[in-house]
Amino acid sequence: MLWKLKQTAPKEFIEQFPEYSPAILELLFRRGIDTQKKIDEFFNPDYEDLLDPFLMLGMAEAVKRLEKAIAKKEKIAIFGDYDADGVCGAVILKAALEELGGDISGGIYVPDRVKEGYGLNQDAIKKMVEEKVKLLITVDCGISENEDIDFADSLGLEVVITDHHQPGKKLPKAKAIINPWQPKDKYPFKELAGVGVAFKLAQALYKNNKYIKPGREKWLLDLVALGTVADCMSLLGENRPMVRYGLFVLAQTQRTGLQELMKIAKISPIYEIEKLKTNLDTYSLGFVLAPRLNAAGRIDHADLAVDLLLTRDRQKARDMAQQINDQNRQRQKITEDIVSEIERRVKENPGDAEHPVIFADDVSWSPGVIGLVAGKIADRHSRPTFVLSSAGQNEPTHLRGSARSVPSFNLIEAISQCSDLLVEFGGHIGAAGLEIQEKNLPAFREKINQIAHNVLKDKDLTPVLKVDAELKAEDVNWELFDNLEKFEPFGQNNERPLWLVKNLEITSLRIVGNGSKHLKLELKSVDFPAKRFKAIGFGLAGNGNNELIIGDKIDIVCELIADEWNGSRNLQFKITDLKKL
Repeated sequence: MLWKLKQTAPKEFIEQFPEYSPAILELLFRRGIDTQKKIDEFFNPDYEDLLDPFLMLGMAEAVKRLEKAIAKKEKIAIFGDYDADGVCGAVILKAALEELGGDISGGIYVPDRVKEGYGLNQDAIKKMVEEKVKLLITVDCGISENEDIDFADSLGLEVVITDHHQPGKKLPKAKAIINPWQPKDKYPFKELAGVGVAFKLAQALYKNNKYIKPGREKWLLDLVALGTVADCMSLLGENRPMVRYGLFVLAQTQRTGLQELMKIAKISPIYEIEKLKTNLDTYSLGFVLAPRLNAAGRIDHADLAVDLLLTRDRQKARDMAQQINDQNRQRQKITEDIVSEIERRVKENPGDAEHPVIFADDVSWSPGVIGLVAGKIADRHSRPTFVLSSAGQNEPTHLRGSARSVPSFNLIEAISQCSDLLVEFGGHIGAAGLEIQEKNLPAFREKINQIAHNVLKDKDLTPVLKVDAELKAEDVNWELFDNLEKFEPFGQNNERPLWLVKNLEITSLRIVGNGSKHLKLELKSVDFPAKRFKAIGFGLAGNGNNELIIGDKIDIVCELIADEWNGSRNLQFKITDLKKL
């Protein structure tokens, strides 16, 4: 793997803020935090800095229509996407509208991932009309579903859209649209998740109600944080204070389902009210809780995730959390099996290596995990990857696929050039979904490979590990670590920093862990022998690293972490990659 240092900050910027170390200033500059005001706001994210929701185009119209529905006791329903973002957003709006006196007996409708696919559909709309629903609110969908919105309108069902996806050239004829990306919307922050847009609507409704105590909406931030991190949204701008406070709210959440889900996931929340601190972090959200909520929709139906977040019954919550945990294990096993099968095919068909794109299909594969599989294969091979499975019983001659790409290949642009071969498609630069008739797959495969060949023929697809900066051994201290902690919560566009530390000597080495997969090292700086460090390299045993011996000199790319054990606290390197000198 190639190591590549990110572009360094200008000398004049480093000299402008002598109170911070150059390492910290490098991180700030690359995040666009280049003034004293921005630095102060970044290091001290405050809930009071959240933007006025009424700055968003369509917000006033949406609030007016919802207030009318509440006053007239009109039956309201919420249509949410089946992922953690959509589910959390739908639950937020249901909770807010119920507290404001709305009739939410229309409930939350989440489509079946396999049978219905993404977004609104006419069967669901018919069902709502039959149940006398008068107003439908979408969450994390709706902005591109013009025909379905027209169909709802023809049946007398009014729709308010909340979404964060890019709109098409023609907007749906909804009663109101709340989406910061729509044309003429001057809302200063565009990178809200679907749950973030739903929260802004709840915030506006509370703000407009004189009987609601100011700040009441803060208790919704546990779900805002969860959905925002799950959807890999930027953790700069307005998302930063929402996730920071959301983690604190999650640590003391009153949602019985989340309490039980954290228990079964072996998360034990701790919080300090005075310091607004908690042991929960974005890893807890993105790699522990969100995959479990998503597993419900991938393996069976996301209704289970909705019910878990809504229930107040302790035993039901415990049972549902266990079911979701079991589904997550099942999801992991299914994903691993499909990845192994594709790796076997790649190995047994070396001729396919001549093609720049990896294609794999099998109608027996679970549609709920093929996106995860495509991502893993693309990462391992540094090639655009398409994984396809059955489109379902209603379309037995169709395949439904997920695709993941590499940075130098615009996936949605390439797929758009093949639109004549597809039933439907959507996505963005790095990830996309599509449906295709099985008979058109060979032609589609050939065309995509030709496009990729033309685009990538002069590109080096060797995996690159981007390193934030070189860190001198003498600069590793608790002051640096404490300043790094101020960057939390880490996430998209604010990743945990990776450091290059050079010229270290191995003074102790062990292979540890179940399956002997991990390296545990003790290191000293060759240039500053007094500087000694402990280090752990998860998954780094093997791949030639087993040949390392005491006395070897190495360079490492690592994170700086605190190792706490039996009351002692030491700085430690968490090694991502290493090279023997």
